[in-house]
Amino acid sequence: MACLVPLSRRIPGPILALVALLAMTACSRPPEGSLKELQTSQVGDLEVVLLAPAEALAQGQGFALIEFRDGNGMLVDVGTVRVTATMPMPGAPAMSGGSEIKPTPAPGRYEVATDFSMAGTWYLQVEWNGPAGRGSARLESKVM
Repeated sequence: MACLVPLSRRIPGPILALVALLAMTACSRPPEGSLKELQTSQVGDLEVVLLAPAEALAQGQGFALIEFRDGNGMLVDVGTVRVTATMPMPGAPAMSGGSEIKPTPAPGRYEVATDFSMAGTWYLQVEWNGPAGRGSARLESKVM
């Protein structure tokens, strides 16, 4: 006879929740340890780091992380962060790319959803204002 007890009664709730969370994150993002540093910029005592799943950002819709680190490599909460993406175009105005940034659960680490319509060299202008003060950095990355 088949067991008709709901799955939630056979597996404890916290374990079921953990399995569901792992399944969701495994399908959407690469593990953070597999991300590659594309560029860093030193601004005062802060290091601003651009990380991505590959050696370049993806053309079309993609994903990156921006981290703010202190001199010991520890993450630093910088508060509100804004990012704009541009690509210089000879003889024409710069092209704008899509970039939405949101904080992750780890203070000092921000997830960036990107949308680049064209391959080439793009610049991310990063601005922040919060507990670590106010500042900005310009990060360069290839888009392929």
